[in-house]
Amino acid sequence: MYEKAKAIVVEKPKHAVVQEIPICPVDAETIVVETKYSAISTGTEMKVWGGLSGHLGGELWYPLVPGYEAVGEIVFVGDKVEGFAVGERVMANEVRYYPEHCHAWGGQCGLIVKNPKTSPSPFDPPAKIPDNVSYQEAVAAYLAAVAKKGIDKVAPQPDETVLVIGMGLIGISAVQLAKLNGSRVIAMDINAKWLALAGKFTDECIDAHKDDPIAALESLTDGRRADVVIECSGNPAVVNGLPGYLRDGGWERDDDGGRIHLQGDYPDPLLISPYQKWFTKNLRLSMTCAIRPGGKEEILGLISEGKFDAKTILESDMTQEMPVDQAQAAYETVLKSRNDVFKILLQW
Repeated sequence: MYEKAKAIVVEKPKHAVVQEIPICPVDAETIVVETKYSAISTGTEMKVWGGLSGHLGGELWYPLVPGYEAVGEIVFVGDKVEGFAVGERVMANEVRYYPEHCHAWGGQCGLIVKNPKTSPSPFDPPAKIPDNVSYQEAVAAYLAAVAKKGIDKVAPQPDETVLVIGMGLIGISAVQLAKLNGSRVIAMDINAKWLALAGKFTDECIDAHKDDPIAALESLTDGRRADVVIECSGNPAVVNGLPGYLRDGGWERDDDGGRIHLQGDYPDPLLISPYQKWFTKNLRLSMTCAIRPGGKEEILGLISEGKFDAKTILESDMTQEMPVDQAQAAYETVLKSRNDVFKILLQW
């Protein structure tokens, strides 16, 4: 019954087509989701489309199906599946197997097949969308869940100042989530339009294109700088300067020093040089990949309760909706108009 589906296929770097492809066979352990909306990740997915993500340890090859921000309606539930019903709205996200295509990460498909073969990770099962949360808000919830995994790991405290660098969807999500922790939050970017959007959620902003970022941070913090630095830009060149934004510390018995968290996807090697610059900060360096089990449900709950604002982001004039058949044009738009495009949602 479900053998093929429309999908975005990247045949080679910077060349995407929309075509029908074979999908994983459906069995009694399968849920099938008909995609209503997806989105283009301006970080990871654009790097895959542009050929900048290398071979991902030998796991990436062309032709591939990209993406991981799909939402839709359940149209099939296998006899052995419990807890889901036809007609329910869900976040579907990744598909980790196609018979003839690489999954990277396979979410840009009109029919999302979820079973143990296509969804082996503990965070892969669909997440039910609350009635008062729109499909578009649920699309935004995935990268917010990525940010939440990082926030939970670095654990900013109410008496701490958090600097978040890079105001894409992960960065703006991290800003909101750190504010929920009660922290003072400062957003930084070189894109004035993205920074203006982040300004709706943060305490202060630093335009690193216009101002000396360290001097601006010191001015805002009376010279102390940040207790926690969360890097969300995905720009490898930014990483080596991160200790400069961090407070000095770690010399007293009750002071463990500041923390740096890497939240980006970095296609090139990262430098920690000179090591002494990092070493003498007594800092803790951490990173997180993807989301944790329950993360999608947590973000959907926060949106439903009015504690996380996805609507303001989606209603920005930098967010667009385009038909999925215009996928290639959508990728090109993100590439050519990066300063003016925050997010593109695809209508299926």
